[in-house]
Amino acid sequence: MDGSFSRNPLSTSLPLSRAIAEALADAGVELATHVPGFGAIQTFDAFCDFTKKSFATSFHEEAAYGVAHGAAVAGMRSAVIIKSHGLAKAMNAVMDSLSAGVTAGLVILVFEDPSGSHSDNIMDVQPLIKGAGLPYRIGDASTAYEDVVASIEESEHLQLPCAIIFNADDIDEMSTFEPRKLPPPPPYQRDIMQRLVVPLFAEYQREVLFEKTSDQDWKQVPRPPLPLIPDGLPPDYQRAIAPYLPLFESFRDIPHDFVTGDAGVSTLSALPPYDIVHAATYMGGSVPLAIGASLAGFKDVWAFTGDFSFIAAGHLSLLECVLRKTSLKVIVFVNDKAQTTGGQLIPEGMLARVVGGYQSSILRLENPHDPELTRKVLLEASQSKGLRIVLADFTNL
Repeated sequence: MDGSFSRNPLSTSLPLSRAIAEALADAGVELATHVPGFGAIQTFDAFCDFTKKSFATSFHEEAAYGVAHGAAVAGMRSAVIIKSHGLAKAMNAVMDSLSAGVTAGLVILVFEDPSGSHSDNIMDVQPLIKGAGLPYRIGDASTAYEDVVASIEESEHLQLPCAIIFNADDIDEMSTFEPRKLPPPPPYQRDIMQRLVVPLFAEYQREVLFEKTSDQDWKQVPRPPLPLIPDGLPPDYQRAIAPYLPLFESFRDIPHDFVTGDAGVSTLSALPPYDIVHAATYMGGSVPLAIGASLAGFKDVWAFTGDFSFIAAGHLSLLECVLRKTSLKVIVFVNDKAQTTGGQLIPEGMLARVVGGYQSSILRLENPHDPELTRKVLLEASQSKGLRIVLADFTNL
């Protein structure tokens, strides 16, 4: 984009990509994540041009979506700009974002390729979105600007992500609109029952989602009690979490403004009396969530993850950390197995292969039951600039 478009404050006519870009900016969207695809490329470039910001291009939609969701949870309006096939790749993160919700608006701009001229095949994305229960609307050039602004408003009203489906073939169509601004988003408030996607809260969150999508007062849904750890947990949970308690104790004294978790035992540190983790989603989702929270302005941001989760998907978002230059701290709880799914063993050497490209960022915590050693390693990570990955070894504990 050459930035040569003029703008009339009363009525403006621009190509669709630019109209969407200006709508995002006027709605207060401060972060856009993007994986290239026809229609999405033009819109992302237009947004970067209009805002004069150089947002990173992502490699994987699940990671891109997780970053945007983390920012929206932490109070920053965000957008994900992808094609329909990319949304299918991100659906793991999308489904958990429906359970976790958002604080600030999160809009997903999905560009459909109905002729298949820019894709491997033809995909009808609407059934996927409908089946997921994701709030959405169909956009076109005549309504695009208002669709975007209204979707941000709806996202904050429902406290859910909202999608808009565009036909990528219309990307150069002209769009006429009247600009309008939105007030600031609501501030972030810690509420783990809303943000922690774990089995303990699954039934409650499902009922809340039903009330939200029905536009009912979801705050009237009765909340289950918050269990104290470890004694308030089921026996299997108590046994699983016991080795981690000394590290939780040490971590409480380490500076942390926002901590994320994923589908693992370490996420239960969110519960009292530790009150550590703020939000958690899918297996490996702690890393992109934490990056999003960092981009939203939180300073001391940590991600808790198990080694199986980290190998499965968490490591994909380390590239997001590098691309976006975030000072992220990750603790990998290493036990050589998938503890939450039955203890399936991780083949030897898998974790080493995954972190092989990040050797300068790795800190090793050989005995997390040693408070002095644990505090030393965690403080070193906390005080370091850039990415730090603490490998906490629980294999012999």
